[in-house]
Amino acid sequence: MIHVIQSALTMVRGAEWMPVTAARVLIGIFFCISGGTKLFTEAQFRVLEQTMIQIRVPFPHATALFVATVEFACGAGLALGLVTPLCAVMLTGDMIVAIATTSVRTIHASDALQWLDDFLYLPEVLYVLILVWLIFSGPGRYSVDGFIASRVGLFGVER
Repeated sequence: MIHVIQSALTMVRGAEWMPVTAARVLIGIFFCISGGTKLFTEAQFRVLEQTMIQIRVPFPHATALFVATVEFACGAGLALGLVTPLCAVMLTGDMIVAIATTSVRTIHASDALQWLDDFLYLPEVLYVLILVWLIFSGPGRYSVDGFIASRVGLFGVER
């Protein structure tokens, strides 16, 4: 019986690349679309720029352009699995700033437990969790990073 359980766990562990790849590709597509919409749709860019003005960011136009570009480029990088750790770090920073400056202001809880519940319900918190996971787990075998690592003989990048 123990042998069967060990075999099943080994088989499941061998398929670990599937959820890693799915999470990386899907969150990459999400950020790429979000950033692209902000970059290439004037109305969406203006909303982002107004948000920068409301939270009193210096140089709101340049900052909005930077944020949208990071989302677009790093989202594309994640989708492809290209410089995955760098892209994930950049997007994590973007999300932490978004949480601290805008999202946390939407929480109107009556006590600490309710506040924590509402905080953990924010989608940005989940994005940060997935991005941090990708920083530590790497892009997975089916990625540009994994392909390059296998070509140059690096081991441990492509799981």
